[in-house]
Amino acid sequence: MNNCEFIGKWLSVFGKGVDKKLIEDHVTSDGNHLWHLFTWGNVTCLKGDNARSAFDDLQYAEAVRFYDGYSNHIEGVSAVEKISSKKVDKDKKSDVYIVAKDFSWTYVRTHEFDLGPYLCIVK
Repeated sequence: MNNCEFIGKWLSVFGKGVDKKLIEDHVTSDGNHLWHLFTWGNVTCLKGDNARSAFDDLQYAEAVRFYDGYSNHIEGVSAVEKISSKKVDKDKKSDVYIVAKDFSWTYVRTHEFDLGPYLCIVK
C-alpha cells in the first residue's frame, strides 16, 4: 500500500461518518494535520492521560508507525513492535501516529503540548 492509499484507508476508517467537506477543509488541506480529524471531526476518542493509559493496555505484537501528517503528507511508514506511550512521547519527530495493522485503533501524539495524544478505537 503506498502512502496515498494508506492515508485514504486511515481517514476512511477513523473518519467514518465525518463530513467529506470538513475533512477536505480541516484535515487534508494545506496547513492542516491528519490528527485534526479528532479536533474538528468530533470523532469519539480518548484524549490525554486517558489515551496514554488505554494505549499502554492494548494487546498487540506489531503495529504501523508513521510520522508527519501535515498537509496530507506522511513519512517513515514502518512496522513497530509493541511500544509504550512514554516512548512515543519521547520520539523527537513532530507528530507520531501508531495504527493497528488491521486499522482497529490508532494512537496519535501531536506536536501540540496541550492537544492529544488521541486514541481512537473502532467499535
